[in-house]
Amino acid sequence: MGNEAGRGTDMIYDRMEFYNVEAIVKEEKGCKMSRLPRDVAQRLDYGIREGTSFLTTGVELRFRMIGDEVKLHLRVSLEEEAQMVLIYFGAIQGGWQYASKTLGTTETVISIKYPENLEILETISEREKLSFHPRMVRVLLPYGTCFYLGKEGDTEPPLVSDSPQKRYLAYGSSITHGSMALLPPHTYPSRIAESFGMDCINQGYAGSAFMEKPMAEYIAARKDWTLATVEMGINMLNKPLSDEDYEKRIKEFLGVLAKDGRTVFVTDIFTHNGEKQERTAIFRDIVRRHAHGGGLIYTPGEYLLSNPAYVSADLTHPTVKGMEQIARRWSEVMRAYGTGIWQESEQQVRRHGTFHKCGLQETEITER
Repeated sequence: MGNEAGRGTDMIYDRMEFYNVEAIVKEEKGCKMSRLPRDVAQRLDYGIREGTSFLTTGVELRFRMIGDEVKLHLRVSLEEEAQMVLIYFGAIQGGWQYASKTLGTTETVISIKYPENLEILETISEREKLSFHPRMVRVLLPYGTCFYLGKEGDTEPPLVSDSPQKRYLAYGSSITHGSMALLPPHTYPSRIAESFGMDCINQGYAGSAFMEKPMAEYIAARKDWTLATVEMGINMLNKPLSDEDYEKRIKEFLGVLAKDGRTVFVTDIFTHNGEKQERTAIFRDIVRRHAHGGGLIYTPGEYLLSNPAYVSADLTHPTVKGMEQIARRWSEVMRAYGTGIWQESEQQVRRHGTFHKCGLQETEITER
């Protein structure tokens, strides 16, 4: 079963928040986490339906610890890239004992304890106005497919005030999802969210960002984001789709988002060093011509990532420096359109007070 609290709301399972998870599917290997509701995924391409919606960059396990220690039981599927979890206490990276842990294809146990200097971290977080409370443990999951097997120790879901109330949603390809960023905090969506003190909803889908209308409708149906970005086109270069059909798809996708009215920053294909540069130019022009109306704001991908040396050896994916350039330049564009939507509402925080998320209502899981 999917998120009983509704689309785009915080999923509570096993007395933790599964952030950026819309459905949990139980398989023989464990509980697999989907960033899409399964009914939405069923209306999309096979690759996103059965594959990339389960990739967990952008997924976090969030909780407050009641006892002295919590042990998480996890495993991952075999991947070419190293599979690590990163541990944060609020916005502050864990010390050397807890900064990162390697996951294996067999059951791996991750032990977590609060730092002895937690009160100092609380003081720093308050003084520097950091976006996350350090008593909220954040376990950032890796790029591959991660399975949750259970936990030891007592936890409770985070307080609503433990994380930003404003959220930024990023849709796009593996570039958006974070391939070649090496670590989740290095992705351009994470960097943009951090720079504006917002939470990040990563909706990047490797090799399967096909700008399908059901995806646009799902994004518009979510009421938990303040602004969004959409990166469009790179996954379509090798699709047997005519330029006319591509334009029809782009027009329909952006039409749904324009009708929603919220601010959506749109870009096309970032600088890449691969083949099909002529078709790339055609696709960029199509996006440029239709990225208007409602809250749509267009910026060329060639501007956001302009240095070909910031593209990795696969000729497509930005390096860590490329991610930094995209984040910096897009953030500058966003600031140019005003600062009103970036600032956290103190009244909103006071209104939420110290209530726990979702009233501790547990989420059921789907057997598969």
